[in-house]
Amino acid sequence: MKKIVALLLSLSMIAGIAACNTPAGTETSSEASDSTKETTADDTEETGETTIDRTQPGYRETWELFDGAFALDYTFEDPEKFPWSLYTESGGKGILACEDGHLVLKIENPGTVTHACQVYHDGFSMYQNAEYQVDFDIWSDVERDFEWRIQLNGGDYHAYYLEDKAHMGTEPTHIQAVFTMYEPSDPAPRFAFNLGNQVGSAHNVYIDNLSMQVLNSSNAVDIEPLPPANPIAVNQTGYRPDDPKSCFIDCIDDSTFDIVDVETDKVVYTGDLSEPINCRGALANIKQGDFSDFKEPGTYVVRTATSGDSYKFTIAKDVYNDALKASILMLYTQRCGCEVTDEKIGEDYKDFTHPACHTGEALIYGTDTKIDVSGGWHDAGDYGRYVAPGAKAVADLLMTYTDTGYKSDKLGIPESGNGTPDILDEARYELDWMFKMQDPATGGVYHKVTCANFPATVMPEEETDQLLVLPISTTATGDFAAAMAMAARVYKPFDKKFADKCLEAAKKAYAYMEANAEADKTGFINPDDVATGEYPDASNKDEFFWAAIELFVTTGDNAYLEKAKSLYTVSMELGLGWIEMGLYGIHSYLLSDKNSADSEFTEELKARILDEVKIDLVSAKRDGYYNKMASFPWGSNLTISNNGILYYLGYLLTNDKEYRDLTYYQVDYIMGMNITGYSFLTGFGEHAAENPHHRPSQNKGHAVPGMVVGGPNGKPEDPYAISVLMGLPGARCYVDNDTCYSINEVAIYWNSPFVYILAAKVQNK
Repeated sequence: MKKIVALLLSLSMIAGIAACNTPAGTETSSEASDSTKETTADDTEETGETTIDRTQPGYRETWELFDGAFALDYTFEDPEKFPWSLYTESGGKGILACEDGHLVLKIENPGTVTHACQVYHDGFSMYQNAEYQVDFDIWSDVERDFEWRIQLNGGDYHAYYLEDKAHMGTEPTHIQAVFTMYEPSDPAPRFAFNLGNQVGSAHNVYIDNLSMQVLNSSNAVDIEPLPPANPIAVNQTGYRPDDPKSCFIDCIDDSTFDIVDVETDKVVYTGDLSEPINCRGALANIKQGDFSDFKEPGTYVVRTATSGDSYKFTIAKDVYNDALKASILMLYTQRCGCEVTDEKIGEDYKDFTHPACHTGEALIYGTDTKIDVSGGWHDAGDYGRYVAPGAKAVADLLMTYTDTGYKSDKLGIPESGNGTPDILDEARYELDWMFKMQDPATGGVYHKVTCANFPATVMPEEETDQLLVLPISTTATGDFAAAMAMAARVYKPFDKKFADKCLEAAKKAYAYMEANAEADKTGFINPDDVATGEYPDASNKDEFFWAAIELFVTTGDNAYLEKAKSLYTVSMELGLGWIEMGLYGIHSYLLSDKNSADSEFTEELKARILDEVKIDLVSAKRDGYYNKMASFPWGSNLTISNNGILYYLGYLLTNDKEYRDLTYYQVDYIMGMNITGYSFLTGFGEHAAENPHHRPSQNKGHAVPGMVVGGPNGKPEDPYAISVLMGLPGARCYVDNDTCYSINEVAIYWNSPFVYILAAKVQNK
């Protein structure tokens, strides 16, 4: 059997591949573009990874599978043509170079674990049942042991082939191995040398004449191409009878569409399709069908003569109730420091219960002091806890309550039935943790608590490394002050003592900002020996602005308003992310009863919001799927949901139902009305994401229901996504694979804005 494999590996992207690809299961944190802007933020983390500077971006490795073919073949004669990289963690430090016809790793510190210094190569493929021969020469300045492996490049990172007790001397040692690939064909494995955890001082390791040759391909199994997307896109969960309803169809000549009853297979509605729409993000001509006037409850598909049937959808008054409940319960399953049970939330969650985790005291980095920082939510697919994204998630939940009136007290969390809406109880669980992250002496707030490195694919109670509390940052402190000030007024009717505590903490954090914000020119930066999510943000003005606005709205003290006005500029991003937070402050101010304090400032902010919404509305109608984005950053589904919050603010300010409907369409996009054919909400939709990059889900082999995955990423940064998506337009760059941290990870702050827009749709009659 022959197969041509052409893997375009943009070397600039190889340089950006995150630490997730190590055997220990590390990865970048879930960092996404900020809110309403189409441009991407700096989504990757500083993880200690370095790469060789290559002067030929777009290097193409092409090979034909046949007996004798080379999957890898490197003599290291050309320092400009070798896509090998270095990953370091756990104290490992070194420099990778190509010198004198050898690959050389100059180890400065071997670190404390085997993969603390890992030399690796991505960008080849392996085929099930093919037999391979690997050859290479290796030597060092000192006698030493090492490990080399060919592995799955994500998930549990298990080895397809492993020699964990290999040895090298000071003269070239030739290593040869023959093996058969028995596991499913892999378009993106990793070849790795683990050269850390070696007793001794600095030394060099040399590698040369490395090849991986196909000995027998007669029974090799092809790599399955990605299945084509269903060309008809609908909200796969469905619609309420009076909702606006649209479908979009990719590249067809049909002029009409039918709604077909699934039970009877009878056509119950026929509608006209629009003229072709040029969808910039997908590089496609699509057509829209509007069936808003069809309101009969039931289960249906959209059908056209050319494209066949869409995925099923339901029309019913309560069609979103379960999805909204699950999207909030996702946060409950992310709780840290307590037992998570399925006693009240039901059978769907039985695999995701766990005993209390991360309960030990955490070491304040750089000191001998340990403190209790138990509690809060695990941030994403890993188990780190970070103040900045946590504050965003809390703010989204509090705004969901205040803006939509959603107040169910029977979701099944431990606090259900206590007289406080469950959405506020869930937010309070994070707030209680955030209190512990505030330094009582200064009022500053520690940036995060994690271990030094990301864990393997384990359940949360199995991550037992020493927890570290990382240094105070002004961005975390500003976000903390804002969220606490917001909480002070929201919780006051339910628990005045708690509300007062929130306000006191907010004021103390704000005082820290007054004393330190101007001097901070860099934001938080990971120490060299910490590789977990950095959440870097060099500008704290928007966080300071948000904090000042929230304290003004809560206290009425004009000094806070004057400070906010001094910080505000027209260039401030309308952000609802963890990087740009300004829109939170504008949102709170415009919807408060204090917005008459400065009518000129109020009108300026209102005009800016409405101008932005009007522009987005034009783009959303023009480009299809009611999505204004032409480029798709890491975490694009966060941008979609954040945009929905902006549009709903426009509706609340004007009562313009076109803005409200635009919010609804963002819900539809997440739940399947997009060109990929996927519902991005796990467990909801006939063709929903099933394989998120999320350790409990990976561990159990199926997804926690109600999680919003990151979504299409026009610049994928994990090896599997690069190999199968490279070259596709951004809107189509999605694959449901649990190794794809740059596309399919989940995060609390990706769910929280979706909770808002879905609640807005559910609550708005």
